[in-house]
Amino acid sequence: MGLLGALAAAQAVLKISFSHLPHALRRRFNRTCPLIEQLPRVKSPLRMSRDPRLGSTQAWWTNELAFTFLFFLNLLNYIDRGIIPGAAEEFSDFVAHSLGTSSPDLFVGLLQSAFIVGFSLAAIVFGHVIHYVAPFKMVGVGLVIWIIATALSGLAHHVASYYLLCIARMLSGVGEAGFQCVAPPFILDLGGDSGGRWVAVFYTAIPLGTAIGYPWGALFAGSPWTWAGGFWVASFLMLPFAVTCFLLPFTWRPERAPIEGDDVRTDGDLKIAAKKASRDKNGTDSAELHSVTRHDALLRHEQEVSVADAEAQFEARHMSLLREACVVLRRPVFLLNAFGYAANTGMMIGASTFSSKIMLDFGFFSSESSASSVFGIALSLAGLLGTPLGGVLVDRRHFHSEEAKLVFLLRQSTIFATLGCICSSLSCWIYQREVFLVFFVAGALLLFVCTASINMVTMLSVPPANRSFAIGLCTLIMHALGDVPSPIVVGAILDTLAPDCAADMKKDGKVSPECTAQVSQVRLTLFITCMWLLVAILCWGVGYVVARREYHRHHAAHRYLYLDCGSVEGEKMSRSGDRSSEVPDERNQPLLRKI
Repeated sequence: MGLLGALAAAQAVLKISFSHLPHALRRRFNRTCPLIEQLPRVKSPLRMSRDPRLGSTQAWWTNELAFTFLFFLNLLNYIDRGIIPGAAEEFSDFVAHSLGTSSPDLFVGLLQSAFIVGFSLAAIVFGHVIHYVAPFKMVGVGLVIWIIATALSGLAHHVASYYLLCIARMLSGVGEAGFQCVAPPFILDLGGDSGGRWVAVFYTAIPLGTAIGYPWGALFAGSPWTWAGGFWVASFLMLPFAVTCFLLPFTWRPERAPIEGDDVRTDGDLKIAAKKASRDKNGTDSAELHSVTRHDALLRHEQEVSVADAEAQFEARHMSLLREACVVLRRPVFLLNAFGYAANTGMMIGASTFSSKIMLDFGFFSSESSASSVFGIALSLAGLLGTPLGGVLVDRRHFHSEEAKLVFLLRQSTIFATLGCICSSLSCWIYQREVFLVFFVAGALLLFVCTASINMVTMLSVPPANRSFAIGLCTLIMHALGDVPSPIVVGAILDTLAPDCAADMKKDGKVSPECTAQVSQVRLTLFITCMWLLVAILCWGVGYVVARREYHRHHAAHRYLYLDCGSVEGEKMSRSGDRSSEVPDERNQPLLRKI
């Protein structure tokens, strides 16, 4: 029954799709590919909504409440991520005692990297199987894994096992990956016309949750509960979210993704213009008979594109994970954007992991708790302002094609990443605390502006049928080249350039004279970390050039499209016996549209 239902749904959608094609194109398309009606729909990207069969007892679960639920769930995830950076000194002491090493910063960075390894590997798997598994059941299972892993993270403190803590952090990443693959497309559907703004607000949980996680970890580390209590409380708070995911009154409804090559601009704008021009005095809409006149070469091109894209959708439905990865990796703009995303994230994570310790070494604060709190508040403000600002800058522009939008997004990322690199680099050599925070936070704000552009480029640079998988693959690349190595590299550089500052902090928060003598090396470490942004600027700049070249090449053959507003009248006159206007003269075309 399930198979018959799927086939019936596929046939209905294909019939609806065919009803919107011009008559001549449908006739040629059917002769070329007579079995096209047997092709099933592709389930990517997912669009999910509330089950219409639900009763009124669940009417209280509104879209706004669902969004609030997912936002706070995401917020709690990032609070958990900020516990280790917020209590870096206590974790350094824990590593030094449990492993007996004199270079604990390297292993503290490895804890963050272990989390990202689990998250990125699970994300690419979830991004492929999400089409076949009920999304919120998958989220619920992931949260159960997350709760157990977070509890084990707290247990590692009492058994003094660094390896248990490392494994637990990796499992936490696995549990979070299921949620991160489902929430963005679901929120985009909930938001409707405001979906972009909803997604932007959803991603503000990244800086806000991390900023809360910093003082969260520092406060628990300084309490009798130690940092283990921070993990246990977070695990307890996640329990109602996990239970709710199994009871959510939502189901998933896959919609037909726009076929790659569909010219929404042409079929939308031109049909509207033709309908307006072809309405007769009685209001009869005769544009359905013959709305647009085009050259035969353009018609043949559309036919070939439609057939090829239908075949591509059929192949995507049965595509293996490896083959789908090859399809996405063949897109140069996708790769350049992913590499730039990795460099951008590597700089931010590498600097934030040791931010509290670095500011203590600078002598800006007298305790780790105050350093974590101030830095967390500043980072929260930067994220709360920068992330929505990036979405507003994109939404206020109207683009005639996705290619033009892609070019704008890459240019925006390049400009703001350059400005952020300048501000962050200057802050490394500032000796006054307030001025340092102003420049560093300004650089972080400019980098947060790029968040919306990065995610949109990831989706727009690949075929629509592969966009869900592209998000997971971009996450893997970003973490493999950004989050995973950056804390390890920054920790190793800090241990090498300033070895006396590695684990020399006193319990009262004062810096030893030996560490004070190496403050310039600490500043150099932060500067090297900021220079990581040069890779992001280079990748996005080259991506902008490539996308712009592809945009001009794509539209070179279709520079002008002619709207034959007189063709409808010609057909009407031909039916009445006057065939002199049946074939209009191209020299007298009333409208000329430039793309």
